[in-house]
Amino acid sequence: MNMNQKDKGEVLNEAREHVGSVREDIARFVHVTDNQVKTGKEEYKFARSADRVTQMMLIKYGEKRLDELVHLYPSPYFVRCEVLLDGESTIRTVYFSKFPFVDREIYSWAAPIATIRFELMGDIVYTLPDERERHGKLLRRDQYMIVDGKIVFLASESSGSPRELVYQEHFSTRKQGFMLPEIVAQMEKSQDQVIRAHYIGPFVISGPAGSGKTTLALHRVAYLVQSPDTLSFYPPESIIVFVQDAGTKKYFSQLLPELGICDVKIATFAEWAFELLGLQGIRYSDHYGSIEEERDAYEYAKLQALHSGKLPTASRSPFTSLEKMYAGYFNASLKECFRLQKQEQILDRIDLTALLSAEKVRNSMLEIVRTRLVRTRDRKWKKKTERIPTEYSLIVVDEFQNYLPEQLRIIKGCAKSSLHSTVYIGDLSQQIRFGTMRKWEDIGEIVAPDRSVRLHKVYRNTKSILRYIRSLGYGVEISESMREGVPVEECVIFGKEEEIAYVKKLREKNFDASIGVLARSEQSLVSLRRAFIADTKLYVFTMEESQGVEFDIVCIVGISRANWKPTIEGLIAGFAEEKRKILRDLLYVALTRAISELHVLGEEKLSRISGC
Repeated sequence: MNMNQKDKGEVLNEAREHVGSVREDIARFVHVTDNQVKTGKEEYKFARSADRVTQMMLIKYGEKRLDELVHLYPSPYFVRCEVLLDGESTIRTVYFSKFPFVDREIYSWAAPIATIRFELMGDIVYTLPDERERHGKLLRRDQYMIVDGKIVFLASESSGSPRELVYQEHFSTRKQGFMLPEIVAQMEKSQDQVIRAHYIGPFVISGPAGSGKTTLALHRVAYLVQSPDTLSFYPPESIIVFVQDAGTKKYFSQLLPELGICDVKIATFAEWAFELLGLQGIRYSDHYGSIEEERDAYEYAKLQALHSGKLPTASRSPFTSLEKMYAGYFNASLKECFRLQKQEQILDRIDLTALLSAEKVRNSMLEIVRTRLVRTRDRKWKKKTERIPTEYSLIVVDEFQNYLPEQLRIIKGCAKSSLHSTVYIGDLSQQIRFGTMRKWEDIGEIVAPDRSVRLHKVYRNTKSILRYIRSLGYGVEISESMREGVPVEECVIFGKEEEIAYVKKLREKNFDASIGVLARSEQSLVSLRRAFIADTKLYVFTMEESQGVEFDIVCIVGISRANWKPTIEGLIAGFAEEKRKILRDLLYVALTRAISELHVLGEEKLSRISGC
């Protein structure tokens, strides 16, 4: 039976009162827990040595709980269920949230009982940690969105009554910065099953841009760290997340604590390699070379050397050993390029991969060398060097399709053998670098079919944007439930001044939106960076840098036939074909960064450049 407005008003008022009273209790517990932590720290100062370990554990637990309560306060829960469990005579009302608050029947989304929030009305069953099944009936479910203590969305369903919208406040869908949509509150049952899949073995989550694969993968990490079944296997300090760049690292660093995960190592492959190799005074560059044709030829020659199996020999200088490795693959101009690279003290991704591969062959296991000060018996301080094996309980690789097979083999070799837990996130249709993996056999990884999940639904883009992308020959799925959005703008303009003027008009019309201005090359963006240096919500990126982030509005600049039909003379057929695919994938990455609006500017309309 459908609810009338009076019924909906009563449900909403009851919900608002409950949210308010729960927040009062949380605030009280925050105050109590904060005082307990402060008292514990004072007592620790005077505690006996034998008691200090226990005291410190209590302090750490209190700090963790305090952090959870602070995160709960703005949004105490997102689902309410009424359930009658077998063996009980009264109906229980339970709530689900990011973190538990059992004093008010609020359970973590990772708790076994939380699976009932995806079930149909009627008979339910969920599995307890000891493998026993608990049966019952689901009688009612309410779904909420609560922002800063205010209900902005509420829907309800019960036995005999279909799901109905009770209340929805008009609110902006614009996102701040690069935060992807958090999908845990509206997660589908199939996605929840992905998160709760058995912990042992590799797992792959792939899908098109904007499908929520990264967010889903991080919720799996959160589940493994917090679930009673698995938390003992995955202490956060034994987990590493590999990211593409500083922007993605910042995003992960923001999201993981929101999911209750702290102390996880987040690093790019280059940062990790520099640490393992103990390199100091050396800079890093993804690609070395002054022009694109030179960079391509340079990378191609280095990759041939790496694929040959020849590795750098031990040497005091990484450049000396690399020079010997590459010697048979460089012509005169490439040797000069390496001389300049050595002079500038720069290593690229292929150099680091070769050096790490050689280190692993020499020592069988990669180790981090750390030096610390220790006090001797005669009360003097001396340096002590430690070698710490790089073994991780869980490894997460974001945008796996951009890694060389050799890099992925090194990474997965650092997974704890008893768990072999590696989560790969990415999409093989978004490969934007030379020499990267093409199939799982390339890295010796065997992924069971039920542990390779492909997401299809896109949460990010509008129908208009996806129709435009499809018109360019890309295979994209367009859901009927997606919002329509404004048509894509294609404009023929010439010169940097016209580009800057166009972007300025965009900003004037959309003063509060995040805007991403993207181009193929860094050189194309110099004047744009200068023109908008003071605009904190306008981001000027190369297309490669934009992978993994999103903006309300995207403006792609510098479109020309020369840019998307480059000269590939001198490259062998297979390498030339790989170059064409990289350019096409790179364009797809740029086109799919837009949430609401897409503008494409250049000397010619992109839709008229055949085969771009």
